[in-house]
Amino acid sequence: MNRASYVALTIFAVVIPIAVGTKFYTDNYRWQLLPAIISIAIALLLLLANFRSKLPLPRSVIAATVAIVGCLVTIVCSYLFPVFGLPVPTGRYPVGTTSIDLVDRSRLERCDPTTKSPRELVVQVWYPAISNYGEKAPYLPDRQSIPKGVFSHLGLVKTHAVRDVAIASPTSPYPILLYTPSWSGYRTDNTFQAEELASHGFVVIGLEHPCSVPLAVYPSGRIIHSNLSSDYTSSDAALATLLRVGEEQLILRTQDIQFVLDRLPQINQHHLFDGAFDLNRIGIFGHSFGGAAAAQACSIDRRLKAGLNMDGLLFGSAAQHGASQPFFFMQSDYSRPTTAELTSTDGSLRRSRQTDEWGYQQRDRWFRDWGGENLKLLGSAHMNFADRPLKSRIRNGGGSIAPDRAMKIINAYTVAFFARELKGQQSPLFSDTVAKTDRLRSGSPFPEVIFDRHLKS
Repeated sequence: MNRASYVALTIFAVVIPIAVGTKFYTDNYRWQLLPAIISIAIALLLLLANFRSKLPLPRSVIAATVAIVGCLVTIVCSYLFPVFGLPVPTGRYPVGTTSIDLVDRSRLERCDPTTKSPRELVVQVWYPAISNYGEKAPYLPDRQSIPKGVFSHLGLVKTHAVRDVAIASPTSPYPILLYTPSWSGYRTDNTFQAEELASHGFVVIGLEHPCSVPLAVYPSGRIIHSNLSSDYTSSDAALATLLRVGEEQLILRTQDIQFVLDRLPQINQHHLFDGAFDLNRIGIFGHSFGGAAAAQACSIDRRLKAGLNMDGLLFGSAAQHGASQPFFFMQSDYSRPTTAELTSTDGSLRRSRQTDEWGYQQRDRWFRDWGGENLKLLGSAHMNFADRPLKSRIRNGGGSIAPDRAMKIINAYTVAFFARELKGQQSPLFSDTVAKTDRLRSGSPFPEVIFDRHLKS
C-alpha cells in the first residue's frame, strides 16, 4: 500500500468514528449504532497497522470479521429497540397537538416539600387539525424527559400530529375526551389512541400527574421526580401499602381530573382552538390505574358522560357504588385465578392472583349493580393497552397478539364507543341486541374479541 493510501485510510479510520461519535453525543444519536461504529473503527485500525501479519489469519480477514459482527449486533439491537412508527390514524381529519401548562393555586404540591408551590399540570391536547403540513411533534415533547440508556432512542420517534397547528373548523363543536395514564405513566403513553380519536373528530386531553410520573418537567425548568413504588408482590405489607397509597393517589388524581374539567372553558379559548370544544359532551378513558381514576371520576362528577377503563382495577367509591354513566371495560387475556393459586405457598404468586381475583369481583359487582360492557382481547397482556409494545420487542408487557393488531382493535372499539355515547353514532361493533351474559363472536371483524354486555340487575 502506498503512502497516499495509508494517509487516506488513516483519515477515514480516525475522522469518521470521531464525527459519528460527536453526533451521537450532541444529538442523542441512536445507541444501537455504537457496536457498528466501534467495530468498524477497530477494523480500520487493524487494516492500518500493516498487511504483513504474523497472526494465523491475515489482518484483513480479522478486520472484516470484526466489522461484520459489530454490524450484526447493531441490526439486532435496532430490531429489539426500534425507532418505531405509530399506527397511521384512519379518520378524515389531520391531527394537531400542543401542550398547555395549568396551575391550580387552590392546592399545594404535596410531593415537592422543598417549596410551597401550587399543584401544576402539563396537559397534552390532540385535536382535529386544519392542515397536515408543518413540523411533526416528537413522541416525547419534553427533551429533559427523554430516558437514558436503552430507551434513549425514544427521543427520535416522531408522531403523526402537527405541532401547534390551528384546529379544523367544526360543523359542530368537537366532543372532549380526558386521558389519564397508568400508575407511573406519561401523558403520551397512549399516543396511538389519542391520534386515532383526534382524526375522528374528538379533542383528547392527556393528563400527567406529578408525583407519579417518573419525571414531571415544566416550562419554567422545574422538575418533580416520582415518589411512588410499584412493589406489591414481595410481601403482604407491601401489598397493603400499595392499596393504601393507591387510595391516596386516586383522590389526588381525581382532583386533577376535576381541575382540568374546571379549566376546560379557558382551554377552549386558546388561540389554536377558538371555542371549538363542546363542553357538554365530555368522556374519559384511562389505562391500568388510569382506568381506576376514570371510573372514580365518573362516579363523582356528572360532567363526564361516558367512561372507559382499560385493564385497570377499581378503587375508591367507584369500587363500591359504581357510576351511572355508560361505562366500558377492556381487559387483557388472563384467566380467573384458581383456588390453588389463591392459596399458593408462593407468596408472590398468591398476592398477584389475589389481586387479580379482587379485580374480577369488583367488575362482577359493577356489572351486577350498574351494568356496562366488557371486552376481552384474546392474546393480549396488560401493556397491549398502551404504546409500550412498540418501544421494545423484549419484555414489553405485551401478549402474543401483534402490537399493531391489538392497537387496531382497541382503537376501533374506543372510537365506536365514544362516537355512540357522545355523538349518537351507532356502530356495527355494538349493533347486536344481547342479554347480559351473551358473548358476541360471530360476524365480528375481530375474532380476537370476546364482548359482553351486562344489563343492570
